[in-house]
Formats: sequence, structure tokens, C-alpha cells
Amino acid sequence: MKFPKKEDFESDPRVIFEPETDKYVFHDAGEEIEYEYEPKIDAWFPRWNEKLVSSQQSAYAAEAKPDEKPQSVEKKVFNCFGIDLDLFLDESLSKPKKRPITSVYVTGLPLDTTEEEVEEVFKKCGTIMPDIVSGKPKIKLYKDQKGILKGDALVTFFKEPSVNIAIDILDDSQFRFSEPGKIRVQVARFSEKKNEAEQVENPNNKKPKLDPNLVKKRLNQLEKKLEWDEEGPAISEKYKKCVVLEGMFTPQEIKDDVTLLLDLKEDIRDECEKVGAVINIKIFENSIDGVALVKFSQELSAQAAVKLLDGRFFAKRQIHAYIPTTKVKPLNSGETTNSQDLDADNEQSERLEKFSEWIEKDSN
Repeated sequence: MKFPKKEDFESDPRVIFEPETDKYVFHDAGEEIEYEYEPKIDAWFPRWNEKLVSSQQSAYAAEAKPDEKPQSVEKKVFNCFGIDLDLFLDESLSKPKKRPITSVYVTGLPLDTTEEEVEEVFKKCGTIMPDIVSGKPKIKLYKDQKGILKGDALVTFFKEPSVNIAIDILDDSQFRFSEPGKIRVQVARFSEKKNEAEQVENPNNKKPKLDPNLVKKRLNQLEKKLEWDEEGPAISEKYKKCVVLEGMFTPQEIKDDVTLLLDLKEDIRDECEKVGAVINIKIFENSIDGVALVKFSQELSAQAAVKLLDGRFFAKRQIHAYIPTTKVKPLNSGETTNSQDLDADNEQSERLEKFSEWIEKDSN
């Protein structure tokens, strides 16, 4: 079999570039074995798999003499290609690393879901991988043969840990808070066999050839963006388990309804305990920004809570959730000056009086 030369890679349909492995791969029709190109020595090498090793072991087992130490399968395979095994790097002899799974499969979506809506929900779990060519987030909404949405989707993240975060936070949760249906999120499993419907729809469907330089450039840009996004103010150890929630209420709502504090704490606890154990909840009832502070038992729970709650709506207000870097001191949080102490005490007494009236009324 004749292997293509380096200058023919772009024009040869049997050669594709894999961004995941940063390798050129050659596969000839009728052949079961794929080959990887090694630029350091300008040569093609077979990709190791169980079938290849088994066939080589069977072929060379009969050749070995009883008192002769058998030559390794790898040595014989490389020799048959005229390559000195000693020149090849040790890591090249090992089996290819298993590709990380960075996609989740989502079911139970409303039939009028849009890609933008899916992006808004899932970007809380991590950076969504952009398409190398278009730059759009890699979100696929599946359709039937008539082009109607089926209610399932594939979301591909840039980093593998985002998959577990998405499952922990979004699995068995409401996609739209105005609708009762829940979505299921699981690790995406890919089959080597193509979907029959896709084959019928486009039998000549082939992956477009990608410029490897463009691929590297886009991935480098994404890496830099991710590093930039992850950089932020240093967080003190004692605040890493805390989450600040802004936009939970207004001071007037607290003043008008003495039971709101209890209901609010209960609602916050119910949502936050979806991602971990909650130690304490503090509501700054005089805060004009409607601030609540939640302390978790674990740092990861606090991080997951930010992913879950930031940007969500509560009582028609959008929540801003973040991990504080310093002591939380909301504006007008009750830390009044001496001239304002009397007014603050009067307001506190008025709330307590209303609360007592509510208790007496409820008991009757």
C-alpha cells in the first residue's frame, strides 16, 4: 500500500486532521487499520487496537523457534515498515489515550427550544466549546425526518469537568421555571456506527477538511480566554464556602410582609441544598440590593451554587450570585449612623409588632 506524502495531505481524501490528537490520520477504503503520521521521522504508523495486536501475535507465534526469545510484536510490526523502533519515542508505542468525554446528552426539552436558550442554561456549568469554523457554541438540537424538534440535544463543553457539573446541577431540573417538565442530563455516549437516518438524509456526508493552523489558532484563543475568565481577585479561605445572592427581595417587601423572612430562608435553603449541605443563611433585610449570604460546608458546593443560581429569576428579579472576596457589607444593611439609630429601632419595633399580630391571628 502506498502512503501519501506530506505535501499531498490536504488534497488526499483519505487523510484527515484530528484536532483532538493533533495528528494526521490515514485510512484507506477496504482497510481495517488506521495510520497516524509522525512528523519527527516523516513516517506512518498503525494505530494500536486489540484486533491488530491479536492478528500480529497469531502471525508471529508460528515463526518463533522453541529456544528463541520471541521478538516483540511492536518490533516486528515496525520492522516491516522499515522503521527502527529505537528512533521512535516511548510514548508513541503506548496505546492512544482515551479521548475525554466533554459532551452531555439532554432529553425532555420543550419542543420549541432554541439553541440560545440551551446555551443560556448550560453555560453556567462551564465554557461551551465553539465550532472551529463558525464560532457558534457546539449545541445540536435533534430533529426527526420531518425537521421537527424531538426534545433532545447534545451540548459540548471545552473542559471535561463541566460534564459532571452539568449532571449534578441540571439533571432532573426544570428547564423553564414557568413550565412543569423536567430535563434529564447524562454523559454523551458515541457509537462508531452512524445514525441510519443521517445516512439516508445525506449519504455523501463527510467531515469538512479543516486547516490545522486554524484549529490550533482557535483552540489557543479559547485557552487564553478561559485563563483570563478564571483569573480574578484572590479569595480568602474563609469566604470560599460562601455565596452572596443579590436581588432576592426589596426592603419594602420585608416591611410589608413579616413572614417573608421565614419563607425566603426556606426557599433559599431548598435551592442551595440541591448542590450541597448548607450551614447557615443570613438575610440583610435592610439591603437595597436584596442581599442574602449562604454558607456551605464545602467549597465545591459554593461554586456549584453560583453556577446554578447566577442569572436565574426569582419573583421577577434576576439573581446575581457570586463568591465574595471580602466581608459582605451591603449598602444600607442596617449599619446606621447615630442620627439614624432611632429610625432603625422604630422600624425594627414595627416589624416585631406586626409579626406578633400575625402569630396571634394564626393561632386563633
